[in-house]
Amino acid sequence: MKVTFLGTASSFPTKDRNHPAILIRYGPDSLLFDCGEGTQRQIRIAGESPMKITKIFLSHWHGDHVLGLPGFLQSSTMNRRSRTLHIYGPAGTKERIQDLRKALSVTLSYRLVIHELDLKETEVIDEDDGYKILAIPVKHSVPTIAYCFQENDRYRIDKSFVKKHNLQGHPILDKLHEGKDITYDGKKFKLKDVTTEVPGKKVAIIMDTEQIVTLPKFAKDADLLICEGTFSNKLKDKSKEHGHMTVKQAARIAKKAGAKKLVLTHFSQRYKDVSELKKEAQSVFKNTVMAKDFMEISI
Repeated sequence: MKVTFLGTASSFPTKDRNHPAILIRYGPDSLLFDCGEGTQRQIRIAGESPMKITKIFLSHWHGDHVLGLPGFLQSSTMNRRSRTLHIYGPAGTKERIQDLRKALSVTLSYRLVIHELDLKETEVIDEDDGYKILAIPVKHSVPTIAYCFQENDRYRIDKSFVKKHNLQGHPILDKLHEGKDITYDGKKFKLKDVTTEVPGKKVAIIMDTEQIVTLPKFAKDADLLICEGTFSNKLKDKSKEHGHMTVKQAARIAKKAGAKKLVLTHFSQRYKDVSELKKEAQSVFKNTVMAKDFMEISI
């Protein structure tokens, strides 16, 4: 799994930071979280394929998080896309996308499926081969959602078992990978005796929100917590006023959640140098990294 940061600014892009967008490549497909203005170009620069994006997850309907969407939809048609595209977002997403398409004459060569999320608590909103997506409502000036990519647990098969029974490449091993016992050559083999369970990777993505009590549990034990850190703690009153978090607040969430790594993003344009923010966050959670456009993390 590879995570690519396509845009790490907040409301105003800068010469070094584009509007928010995060790409997760998992297997042959890619998932896009937010689609700020200029995301198409960022995808190209990063060397990724927009045609491999099968799902887009929108945190909320503020311009810096969605203004790249109509261009992405139209370009997909111009590139003769045929694969279905799924878009997830807060209640009202369907009507807003219809309005954008009408205003900009966006035609489609493919099937577009829009999933509106009206959440009260954490829910599984999507399940696919090898992973599921969870979502939770957060607190911002408009309905906003945080997302979590949770890979399914996997089973590593004992190599000595495979060699002993000459099962290399045998389709029966697929059942073990699926977490099932098997019967082979008249003998029953229990999953626990011939495999080791490998916990799936977890990536939590928390964009625009105030600090709320539900977030540490949502991000619990995340291998990677990506969280907005719009302001320094010196501006915590301004941060709350605008429905955002400071970097220290984000770091406290990471610490309470027991996350392995915190990546801060969505920086205010006032910070030409984010070293001050990094120092603040690391005073609470040492393994903090400051995102930058085109940064890649493999987990």
